[in-house]
Amino acid sequence: MAAGSSSALAACIFLSALTGDEKDWYEVTSKGKGARLPPMSPAAFAAMLEEGVASGEIKFTNSGDVGLVCKIYERAFVTEMGDATALDYYRLQWDDAAGAELCEALRYAHAHGGLTKLTTLNLYGNKLGDGFVTSFVALLDEGGLAGVERLHLSDNAISEQGMQELAAAIARGGLPSCTGILLGGNPGSAAPVEEAAEQRGGGMLVVT
Repeated sequence: MAAGSSSALAACIFLSALTGDEKDWYEVTSKGKGARLPPMSPAAFAAMLEEGVASGEIKFTNSGDVGLVCKIYERAFVTEMGDATALDYYRLQWDDAAGAELCEALRYAHAHGGLTKLTTLNLYGNKLGDGFVTSFVALLDEGGLAGVERLHLSDNAISEQGMQELAAAIARGGLPSCTGILLGGNPGSAAPVEEAAEQRGGGMLVVT
């Protein structure tokens, strides 16, 4: 899918990596798992196509199709992000750059009426650090994850500074519907987030 993921799609599977001797789904996913990129916002997708066509790396039989393809992608993106109830992007080795790209896509989705059904965002087991948190906080400040109830950020690379920044966003009203946020396994202490959640009230449980 262009925009997001359900819990059934934890990874891209490269069939060329499989032998046919796999005995179960675990062997299929472990042997065939390939790199998975963050969803691209329609604006980023359009820029990528235009740059590729200009450089000759991407070719269209009819150059006028570029605009059509971009419109199709945007329509699919907005539809998927409007219907998504859970986005699972766990154990993908995403770094801050990938995290920023994800946040850009989510901000675009929110600005175009999406994410209203989203209740779970799972980013467990990546390499997301303070650079990601800065982009993520911008999304929170815009109300982009207002309906999210469960946020999984455990086993990433968020430091004390990132935890402080996340705590400040929560104190400002970010994640108003969140009842559980998982932060264990990060270098920084989750204490500031716990304190912000307690001061705000509303029953948010911070799991460390």
